[in-house]
Amino acid sequence: MTRKKLMLNLICLGLLFVPMAMNGLETKLSGEFWGRWLAEIAKRKNATGNYENKLVNNYLSLERGYLGLETKFTEQVKGRFTVDIYTTDKTYEYQSYSLEDSTLTASTKSGSIDGAGLKIKYAYVDFGGFIPVKDMTLTAGMQKVYFGSIYDWSYTLIGKAPSDEHKVANSADLGLTLNGYLPSGYGEYAVGIYNGEGYKKVGANLKDNTDFAYLGNLRVTPITGLTVGGSYMYNTVGREKDLNGEANNSAYEKQQLMDAYTRLAYGPVDLNCEYIVKNVDFPNITDSNKTKKYTATGISIFPCINLKEYLPYDLQIVGCYDLWDESDRLVSDKARNKLAASTIGVNYNFMPDETDTPSMQLQLNYTDKRYDEDKSHSDYANGKQDSSQINLQLKWKFANTL
Repeated sequence: MTRKKLMLNLICLGLLFVPMAMNGLETKLSGEFWGRWLAEIAKRKNATGNYENKLVNNYLSLERGYLGLETKFTEQVKGRFTVDIYTTDKTYEYQSYSLEDSTLTASTKSGSIDGAGLKIKYAYVDFGGFIPVKDMTLTAGMQKVYFGSIYDWSYTLIGKAPSDEHKVANSADLGLTLNGYLPSGYGEYAVGIYNGEGYKKVGANLKDNTDFAYLGNLRVTPITGLTVGGSYMYNTVGREKDLNGEANNSAYEKQQLMDAYTRLAYGPVDLNCEYIVKNVDFPNITDSNKTKKYTATGISIFPCINLKEYLPYDLQIVGCYDLWDESDRLVSDKARNKLAASTIGVNYNFMPDETDTPSMQLQLNYTDKRYDEDKSHSDYANGKQDSSQINLQLKWKFANTL
C-alpha cells in the first residue's frame, strides 16, 4: 500500500514536467501555500455527563500547498497541472469489519498517517478556437466547477465558498466544458458535463454511480461594477441499483442544484450575495420514517472594504453572514438542521511584486456558528453543536516563467 502511494505521488509530481517535455511556447511555474493556526471552542461532555465549552482544536497546519505548471502550446491552446500538498484532511479510506450475533458488518473509515496528503487539483487543457465562436474555449480534464461563486472564490475570507462549505458542489471535477465571455464584456457563461463526484475521489472510490452531472452557468454585467447571474446543476449520488442482484440502493439520490449570485463593487466596497437551493429526492426510499425528499436553502452575504487608498497599509475589512437551512427534513432525521454562521476579519496584503500584486497575505478571522434548536434535530439542542473559531493564516505565492 505504501509503495503504491509513493508511486502515485511520484507520478503526480512527474506529470508537472510533461508540458516542458512537449516544448510548449511558454511554461510558468507557480505555487501558493497556506500556513494556518486554528483554535476552536465547542461543547463536549464533562465527567458528570453535562455539556460544557471546551477547547476542541488548537493546531498549526499547511492547509493548502498548490504547486503547478501552466504551459502555452500555441496562442490558443494552453494546459494547466496543479497538485495540492497538505497536512490536513483524510488521506485514505479503509474498510472496518465487526462481528456481532453472527452478523459481519462492514463500514468505511478514513485516516491520515502519512504526514502529508496529495491531490490532483487541476489537470486540463484549454482549446481556444476549437469551435468558431469568438472568446469560446473548450476545456477538457480536471477543472473548475462553474457553479455559483465556487469557481472564482478568491479566499478573501479564510473559509470556503458557500456551495463548497455546505457540500452543494465540488470546487473541481473531471469533465468537459464550453466556457467563454459575452460580447463587449457583458458577462461570461459555461455549460459542461462532469463526473459529479469531485476531485477527491480516485480509483475504487470513483464513480459509485454511472450518471454524469450536467451544468449551466451565466453571469451578466449590465453596468460596470454590477454582476448578476445564476447556475443550475443536475447530479446524482450513488448507484441506483446494486450491480449484484439489482436490488434498489436506498442511498441513491437525485439532486437539482440552483444558485443566484450578485456582486456590487463600488469604490472601496465589494459586496457579494448568494442564494442557493438544493432539491434532493431519494426515489428508492419507501420507509415513511425516513426523509424521501427535501429542499435545503442557503443565503450568504459577504462584504469586503478595501482600505489601501486611505491608509499607508494595504488592509481589508471582511465579514460574512451565512445561513444554511435543512429543516425541511423529517424531525427524526439526524441531518435536520438550520445553521447561522457569522464571520468578521481583517487582511493585510504585503510584499507586492513588480505588477503591484501582493505576494503575501496575513488573514485573521473569527467565526461563530449557532444552530436553531427549533428547526434542528434534538442532537443540536442546548447548543451542543455550536462552536467558535479563530483562524490566523499566512498565504504566500509565486509565479515564474521558465
